[in-house]
Parts: sequence; C-alpha cells; structure tokens
Amino acid sequence: MPIKCTKAFLMTGVACALLALPAYSAQMDGQMDGGQLSGTTRARPVSELLLAPEAQAFGELTAQEVQKKANAGDVQAQAMMGDLHLQGDGGVMRNHFLAAHWYMKAAQNGNARAQYNIGILYLRSQGVAHSYRDAMVWLGKAARAGVREAFPEIYYYYEAIRPNSAKLAEWQSVESRLEESLQSAEENFTDLLAKAESGDAVAQRRVALRYEQGRDIGLDLTLAAKWYQAAADQGDARAQDNLADLYLAGKGVEQSPTQAARWYQAAADQGLARAKYSLGNLYIKGEGVEQSFENAAAQFEAAANDGYDRAQYALGNLYRQGQGVDEDQEAAARWFQASAQQGYAPAERNLGIAYQFGHGVEADDVQAVSWYEKAAIQDDTKAQENLGFMYQAGRGVEKNYALAMEWYQKAAAQGSARAQNSIGVMYQFGKGVEVDLEQARYWYQMSNAQGYEQAQLNLQALGDGQ
Repeated sequence: MPIKCTKAFLMTGVACALLALPAYSAQMDGQMDGGQLSGTTRARPVSELLLAPEAQAFGELTAQEVQKKANAGDVQAQAMMGDLHLQGDGGVMRNHFLAAHWYMKAAQNGNARAQYNIGILYLRSQGVAHSYRDAMVWLGKAARAGVREAFPEIYYYYEAIRPNSAKLAEWQSVESRLEESLQSAEENFTDLLAKAESGDAVAQRRVALRYEQGRDIGLDLTLAAKWYQAAADQGDARAQDNLADLYLAGKGVEQSPTQAARWYQAAADQGLARAKYSLGNLYIKGEGVEQSFENAAAQFEAAANDGYDRAQYALGNLYRQGQGVDEDQEAAARWFQASAQQGYAPAERNLGIAYQFGHGVEADDVQAVSWYEKAAIQDDTKAQENLGFMYQAGRGVEKNYALAMEWYQKAAAQGSARAQNSIGVMYQFGKGVEVDLEQARYWYQMSNAQGYEQAQLNLQALGDGQ
C-alpha cells in the first residue's frame, strides 16, 4: 500500500511519493537471465556500499541545500543525496527508493561510486527490482572507472550465476590493467608534468584533466584551467573544448560565456562534435553569442551527422518546432530515432510522443509504450508520466492501475506536477487504490503549489479554494 503523506513527512522537505516495493527473488531474476544458482566456485561477496567521500565538498551545507544542488545537476550532490536517503542522515527520511533515484541520477552523469552503489542496490532489491542484468551494467561501468570493490561481484556473477569463462577472463584482464595503472599513476604524473612543462600539448591536456578530476593528485581547478589554456593555445581541440566548459561554468577561471563560445568555436572548427553541440546550445540561449536558431541548427546538424546523440535530439527538436529550420515532423522523428537508438533518454521519450500522436510517423501506441519505457527506466520524468498514462488508459498495453501508479509515483518523486495531479485522480476515483479523498487532496495541493492548473480545478471540485 502507498505510504500516507502527512505533515510529518512535509517537515522533512522530501516529496512523499513512495510505493511499498514488491519482494523480487534472486531466483526469478536468475531464471530470466538464463543463469544458474548452482556450481558455485566463489563464495558470495559481502559487498558494502561506498559512502560519503563527497561530504567534504559540501562543508556545513544542510541536507536541503545539498538537495538543491542535486536538483540543479550537481553530480556529487546527487551521490550525496543517495547516501543521506540510504542512511536516514541529516534529517532526511531513510528511503531506499529515493536513495536509488539519486544514485541513478549520479551514475548516469558518470559518478563511479554511484554506479557501484546502484549496482549493489539492484543485487539487494533495495529501492529497485532485483536485476542481475542492470547490476552488471552498472558494476561494469564502476569497475572500468577504477572502483575495485565492483570486481568481486562481477567475478561471482560469471563464475556462479551465469558461468562464462571468456567474460571472467576479460574482467580479470580489466582489473589487472587497472592495478598496473594505479601503481604507476604517481610516478607517471611526475613524467607527465615534465612533458607538459616542456611544451607537449597532449601532456598539458592530460595534466589539466588530472587537476580537474583530482585524480592521483589534489583537485585544483585553477591549475586545470592553466594547463588547458596552454594546450588550447597550441591548438589541441579537446583542451579547447574542456577550457570552454570551465569558462561557461566559472570553474578555475572567471565565468565568461564569451570566452566559452570562442573556445567551443575553435574546437568545432577542428571537427569536434561535442564542441559543435555545445556551441549550438549557446546560440539557442544567446550566451556569449547573438541568439540565432539558424546558427544553432547548423551546429547541431554538423554534430548530428558526426553521430553525436545529443545533437541529433536537439536537431530533432528544432525540426519539430520549426526553429532555425522549416518545420518538418518526419525529419524530427528521424533525428529522434537516430538519437534514441543510441540510448539517449530524452530522444526515446520524444520518439514515444511521435508514435503516440502520429507526428512524422504512423501512430502506434505499442511503439510509443516501448520507447517511453526505455526512457522511463533511465529516470526521464516526462516519459514516466506518459508511461503512467498509457497504463492507466490501457493504450498500447493492457490497462494496469498498479503500474500506472508506480510510474506516476516515480515521476512525482522527481517533482512532476502533472504526475502528482494524476496520483490525486487515482485516489479520488479509486483507480487501483481505495478511494481516499485526504490523499487526493494532498497530491492536488502538491501539484497546485507548482502552478498546475488542473490540480487547482480538482481541488475546487473537492470543495477547496472556492
């Protein structure tokens, strides 16, 4: 049953949008994977979550302030929110669902510790359904990023759960290379720095990256900017792109969109797809350059033709809206398809919308659901909203109020006013839950607080706000 939201929950500052999680068995997941639970050659690892190295970065910030940073896209803050919800620290409600939500956000943004933790949560069935497949995806990313604790679980999987000697040998090789890299990192930095100081542009960029990431040496964004600048001045495209990022964010240098545009342009002129995409975004926003949708479209198209998924999505949006190019729904759908096939969640969601409403493609609810689901499992809020609606309405899938509520809850946990209103509707009319006007009123109030007009009308229908 859903957890009732009370004033006590509101005091935590955390959206109360939780469903009791079903108990998934490892055996069921093993059968789905085609794995076997016998023939064990290695004892089951006792894997602990890796917690809180980010804590120092936030000093005396409150949990609410950390959450604000997380909502704004700060990857370290997202990982820290996962820690807080997992442990129930800092006045934050202990909840595995929200812990998994924040770890997933950070993992998708490249945080290796969060990738490891979400992998372990998939194995423990904590906040997410048990899945060896998903666990191995995220543990594999973490292992390749240098998280040694991921290797025992990967070895156990390929020895005991789904035996595969070739995969086992592959991962043992990955760990061996990692060990060699870590052992030589400190002495190699001295050699690398000497090369950089002698004027080697590639070495300068690599030194800058070490300082930017704090890898093997202390984090120092000022020195990172200095060495990127040195390499950029010599024409290193990747250094130019990274230097532009620092100027745009004001990290290690005084913030300057104009300088960011200059260096993105320099890297784009050398054919770097990511720089073309970033420059296109500056043209969209009019930051550092005069706003021009036509120039944005040109940059996006150049990067899209290079296969850059985000640029393909951005170009699709311009075609959909007729900004900088003539409106062309078929072209929009083609670019969404190209990006979606690379797994980019916003493109998967927009392709789902195209199939649902027949924009540029023949309407097909089954296809719409398929693409919404791909995006929704990557935590795309709008896709979760739309997938909830499809289950509620029985479009493209068999009607299922429980799954509709589950997807609405996930979107609501991310602050979706539309999903919050939909949950209210489910409670008001008893769709898959008992009629509960108190719960309906709560969710309508939460949605209305964000300015969602339909929620205000629904409150009025309950006798509120008249």
